[in-house]
Amino acid sequence: MKNISRAILGLILGASCGLLPEGMQAAERLDTIDYRVFIAVDRPAIEHWGGETAYREKLDEFFGKVNNFWNEAGDGRFRYYFRYLPDLQMIYNGSSDVVEKAFRSSTGYPGHDVLMIIDSKADHDDEHPGWYCGGASDGLSLVVCRGRSKTEPEDLFGKDYFYKGVAHELGHYRGVTDLYADRIRAKNNPVNGLEYESEACVMNSHYTATRWSDYAADIINYTALYKRPGKECPGFFHNMFPQNFDIKVTVKGKPKKGVKINLYGSRAKFNDLIPVPYRSYVTGKDGKVFVTGVPDLYDQPERPINTDELPYNRWFTFVLEAEYKGEKKYVWLPEYEVQRAFFKGEKTYNVDVKF
Repeated sequence: MKNISRAILGLILGASCGLLPEGMQAAERLDTIDYRVFIAVDRPAIEHWGGETAYREKLDEFFGKVNNFWNEAGDGRFRYYFRYLPDLQMIYNGSSDVVEKAFRSSTGYPGHDVLMIIDSKADHDDEHPGWYCGGASDGLSLVVCRGRSKTEPEDLFGKDYFYKGVAHELGHYRGVTDLYADRIRAKNNPVNGLEYESEACVMNSHYTATRWSDYAADIINYTALYKRPGKECPGFFHNMFPQNFDIKVTVKGKPKKGVKINLYGSRAKFNDLIPVPYRSYVTGKDGKVFVTGVPDLYDQPERPINTDELPYNRWFTFVLEAEYKGEKKYVWLPEYEVQRAFFKGEKTYNVDVKF
């Protein structure tokens, strides 16, 4: 599945996108929030399942599974009960790619909060099987779900993992990035040869996950009241990073001057680590390096000279390397871990390296 698009990643901290009012009561926090989903379905699926009425029934049953999974995976951390309401509005003929392009550029849909295209049959050459979430006009999110069968309509509803996959894509709609993109494969890590695996989450591997990570739960709670977060709070993802890194190096408990610090960047899709440092620093007499502009290091960074391709124009993880007298220490700095500082109200992320 593709990572969340820039239109949705750009959720920002602004006056119109604040935390829930202080003093809100528990009963209020447990209220239900509904998100209405505009559904477009290919005609072969409608015909295969016995017509529009029968398909609507299957759709309602399916979204019941999505909603149950979504809320149960919150594991008591959600402030609301979240409910997605499917609304079958379009039965299309022809290519779902054509429908997708039209949805991405069209505006309106005042009665809906998110768009979804379901294509059960890969019967056109321009259709690319798979599921993903991207941005559309007017702050809308567009979820696309395409089956792989080229002959018969695929029973997507009958697959146990499909409702989890839809929950994952709707996680993008709510503003959560793909945690699996922070993964680093040992074979693709020439810096220290180590593997890094992101924490368990629906946004990491929905096939096996049964729980939202704390990071994902925090974002889902934070954006809960916004039906079109890409429009109502633009830039949130960028501003969720703390402004600074405060890096402290000690040797036998004492601050150490002159320790070299390297930051190596990791790319999504490749799950690799570029072996040339993106930034390098040296500790001062207090054993510290204070790095400013952290959001711009991760998101839409100054173009690196050490790689030609940077997917989504983001570094998803940095590996911090500290070297003292030939000995090296490493600290993993994936974006989801660094961004947790936002929910603690902290503008500086502290890194301690001990020799």
